[in-house]
Amino acid sequence: MSVRRGEGYRDEALKLSTITLALVAIALVLLATIRLQRGMIGFILAGLAIALVIYWLKELYTAAKKEMTPSVAKHKKWFYDIIDEKESITIVAEVPGPEEMVKAEVVGRTVKIYGGQEFAKEVKLPKDCELVESSYTNGVLSVKLRKKPNTKASEPKSS
Repeated sequence: MSVRRGEGYRDEALKLSTITLALVAIALVLLATIRLQRGMIGFILAGLAIALVIYWLKELYTAAKKEMTPSVAKHKKWFYDIIDEKESITIVAEVPGPEEMVKAEVVGRTVKIYGGQEFAKEVKLPKDCELVESSYTNGVLSVKLRKKPNTKASEPKSS
């Protein structure tokens, strides 16, 4: 929550500074144009100049907003390792934090991994497993799973 609030304040400050800059630029263009060109042509030229100033200030605002907002690569390649041992499977994955938002859950033969910045990925498993433990350190999630023994109840019935 505090991160979004901080971004909101920064966005408001950017808007306020852009509006202030726009008003100063419009006033200067209007004064200079009316002083140089008296009469109706001066007002027409001032109006055109003001429209151009407003257009360029909007462009500057858009460019500044893009530079100031942190960008998250949505299509960044995701790296993970599956270590398949005799009785267990360990998944080691790079996951964006913060730590409170990182979690892993097992659903059937799939491990669902969630993280910060709307991160959500799935890892398919070779066998049914249950979660033993998970730890998150320096952007790396380690999930230890225990393989479930084969039982007749878990095998699909054929009719």
